[in-house]
Amino acid sequence: MLRSCKVNRKYFFAGPGIILLLVITFSMQAKDKSFYFFFKSLTSFSDTASPSGNNITFNDTIPENNDTIFNNNTDTSIVSTDTVKKVFIDTLEFSKDSLDAPINYSADDSGVLVISSKQMFLYGKGNAKHQDMQLEAAVIQYDQQTQLITAYGGIDTATNNPLNKAKITQAGSESISDTIKFDLKTQKGITKNTFYKEGDIFVHAETVKKIDKDIAYALRGRFTTCNLDTPHFDFRAKKLKLINNKIAVSGPAYPEFEGVPLPIAIPFGIYPLNRGRHSGLLAPQLATNDNLGLGLEGLGYYKVLNDYWDVTVRTNIYSYGGWNLDLRPEYYKRYKYRGSLDLAIQKTKILNTSGLSKQEFTESSGFFITWSHSTDMRSRPGTSFTANVRAGSTKYNQYYPNDAFRNYQNQLSSSITYSKTWAQGKYNLSVAASHDQNNNLGLINVRLPTVNFAATTIYPFQKKDQVGSPKWYQKLGISYTGTFLNQFSFYDSAFNLKRLLDTAQWGAEHRIPITLSLPPLGPFIISPSVSYSERWYGQLIDRVWNDSTRKVDTLVHRGFYTAREVNFGLSLNTRIFGTFNFPKSKGITAIRHEIKPFIGLNYKPDLVQQYYKNVQVDTTGKYIYRYSQLQ
Repeated sequence: MLRSCKVNRKYFFAGPGIILLLVITFSMQAKDKSFYFFFKSLTSFSDTASPSGNNITFNDTIPENNDTIFNNNTDTSIVSTDTVKKVFIDTLEFSKDSLDAPINYSADDSGVLVISSKQMFLYGKGNAKHQDMQLEAAVIQYDQQTQLITAYGGIDTATNNPLNKAKITQAGSESISDTIKFDLKTQKGITKNTFYKEGDIFVHAETVKKIDKDIAYALRGRFTTCNLDTPHFDFRAKKLKLINNKIAVSGPAYPEFEGVPLPIAIPFGIYPLNRGRHSGLLAPQLATNDNLGLGLEGLGYYKVLNDYWDVTVRTNIYSYGGWNLDLRPEYYKRYKYRGSLDLAIQKTKILNTSGLSKQEFTESSGFFITWSHSTDMRSRPGTSFTANVRAGSTKYNQYYPNDAFRNYQNQLSSSITYSKTWAQGKYNLSVAASHDQNNNLGLINVRLPTVNFAATTIYPFQKKDQVGSPKWYQKLGISYTGTFLNQFSFYDSAFNLKRLLDTAQWGAEHRIPITLSLPPLGPFIISPSVSYSERWYGQLIDRVWNDSTRKVDTLVHRGFYTAREVNFGLSLNTRIFGTFNFPKSKGITAIRHEIKPFIGLNYKPDLVQQYYKNVQVDTTGKYIYRYSQLQ
């Protein structure tokens, strides 16, 4: 016998009601929907075969007298000749008002779909995207029959200011208008009170008429590179033609500065709209300087050499006769390297206003070099090359115009470093060059080159394929560290090659530490060590007291001199453990302690005592100065 049960009416209607509510909510929500279902439902299909309106055409592709087909039997040798084959072909013809791609849309307020007139309205920060074009506005209207889109901004009821103006972005260009109306298929349209941006160029026009995707005409336009609503400078023209990502052409144009028109005009204007790097002139700016006079600063030219190199040339010219030239090439290759080089030449002619000098002008010449370079570690793992160079004449910063911080910068330094690691980090090589200079003293110190090489600890007696516990002699380890340094100094005001060679100093240092881990001798661990180092010098200094002049004379002997050091060490250590019990204590049961006694012996014989001398430093001979001849 079947068991029956009672069902309450509210449970019976609750399920369909919830499903109906979800369907209505899903269909009418304006956020993040697509027009695709809308266009698909309004697309008409033509019936070429059946008057009943079916979307299927029946075509008989084989005559009836030839009614043979292969039967779909597993035995392919059996052929049936009593059937007629007819093919059914669907032919779908879309209406002319359908789109080639869906439109993704959203709106903060609401979206209204009018089926009868095939129109769609978005209210409150509407956003619609079709292929590469994106439209934002307070109100967006789309008419499917005419393919026209109309967008306009709103008004803030509190302040009566424009709100959410129509903004369209396509192919890298951007425009903000009061009203936008255009055909979605042909890309033809018209905008009112438009702010148009193409790369770094800004155009403000009363009316912009777009005849296709790439060409537009503007009426009463303003052309500038300043992104302010009221630009510092611009060119005004009655008519403009804009070709997307290529060029803009205008008729007679009038320049303006700070909103003040100049009483001059150019017969026509050609303005490049290329995005990315392109060569061209760099506009100068007027400058006044009490010491240098009137001048043009920043006049130059930018040249793109190729995809990896470009160069900028700038110059400053002043009325008193001073000038400077700046050549700055830059280079960059992704995942390889990046850098820039700045070569500057300066010729200053400064007016003497203090009256302390008889000459009317003070003239000076100088140069300055700046170079920065870095490599990407991903291009050559284990190898790097970096450079940071700032060097030049000691008077260059002092006479640099309009830069107080640079005028008082007297310390300059540079460094260039190449490093390489190989054999899985066992060997490291570093080659560097550096310099430092004091502009007040005019002293320049150059260290070129500085070479460092290091090899990690190697075990020469250890087998490649170790079997069992190693022998005590197989734990013998040897490492190496070497340094080579060459340095010379000179004064900027007294530079010549002979003095440069006289001040040159070079030296090298080699360190070879040897370690050995012996097996434990009962509870004791014994570790002997030996360290050997050797230094090379290119000069020996000899100081002698001169009775006639009553001073110490210094003699420098050029050559090759060596100094060696050997250090022997022996250490003994162990560990002692103990426990102190507290049998009668309730809180602490025991305390465990550990003692690590260590005994070390070190011996270093004096192998360089022959290079230490005593010299008399006064006439009485009581004061003796001890010095090292190797420095």
